[in-house]
Amino acid sequence: MNTNTEKFGKVLVLVAHPDDETIGCSGLLQRASSALVVFAVDGSPPHYGFENKYGSLQQYSDIRFLEAAVALKTLSHCSFRRLASQSGAHFVDQHLFDRMSEALTSLNQFVCRFSPDLIVTHALEGGHIDHDACHVLAAHIARAYSLMVMEFPSYWKADDGRDIFQQFRNHRNDEVVLRLSEHEIEVKRQMLASYRTQQVLTSIFHLHTERFRPALQEREKECTWANYAFENRRRGLKATLFLEKVEELNRSALASDRSISNESETKPSNS
Repeated sequence: MNTNTEKFGKVLVLVAHPDDETIGCSGLLQRASSALVVFAVDGSPPHYGFENKYGSLQQYSDIRFLEAAVALKTLSHCSFRRLASQSGAHFVDQHLFDRMSEALTSLNQFVCRFSPDLIVTHALEGGHIDHDACHVLAAHIARAYSLMVMEFPSYWKADDGRDIFQQFRNHRNDEVVLRLSEHEIEVKRQMLASYRTQQVLTSIFHLHTERFRPALQEREKECTWANYAFENRRRGLKATLFLEKVEELNRSALASDRSISNESETKPSNS
């Protein structure tokens, strides 16, 4: 693991939604020599009324990715891509867990082309089901390519009902804390300001530190939460359903490390 928090190499950041990368790891992105942000879903969940406010769910999604383009343009060494199915369709917000095999194929292509030194993604924490799906996808890819995965916390609900932000659910002693400089904080603030549709939500998160730690293998076995409390798309969205999908992914030929490793033999040494 690179313990030099002053500088990072070639980093691929896998996140669910536009703004997750800025909230969770803008400072790390600023310190990377080269960075690729990969967004997993379309950022436009159904049944929240966004189609009424923005004209359609597609229009809302388009606006969010225009915001992402502006935010990431702030970093000259950073670009972004989006996961997609073979048909080119993007994955629907809060439905990634249903399409993880297809998403893994798409992610594998980006890893092959970019050849990162490090993958950074969401912690498995039971806050948002798309965050947890990203964690599982990153773990599969990391095993196939023998890459380090670092995870960062976003939010989750404690047993007493409190909402916890930017703290890991299960404490360990291998946490790395990035303390951002005044310049890095100002860049992060500028990036967050680009996400105009998300300003109420992004204002909850502090700017001055970012937390990371190595992602452990098979973390899904540690799931202790019963449901995804921050989501109201459909009642009864249980963690057991997510874990069933993870098991399907584990059993599929596409998800086997051997299958992906065969493709990695042709991976270019440079992007």
